[in-house]
Amino acid sequence: MEIVTNPLFWLALLGLGVILLAFVALKKKALLNNVYVAVTISLLIAVAYFHIVDHYMMDMQGLDYWYLFRK
Repeated sequence: MEIVTNPLFWLALLGLGVILLAFVALKKKALLNNVYVAVTISLLIAVAYFHIVDHYMMDMQGLDYWYLFRK
C-alpha cells in the first residue's frame, strides 16, 4: 500500500499519461477518435495530477498521510 501513497508513483503515472498522449497524437491520430482510448488517457492524467496536487497541498498543511505514517 505504501507505493500508492508515494508521490513519485503518481508523478511516474502522470509522465506515462503525457507520453502516451503525445505518442497517440503524433503517431496514431486515429486512436484519438476512439472513446475508450481518449477516456483512459484522460483519466490517467487527471487522477495522477489530482494525487500529486493533493499530496503537496496536504504536505503544506502538515497533514500528508505519507509523511505521517512512514517509518
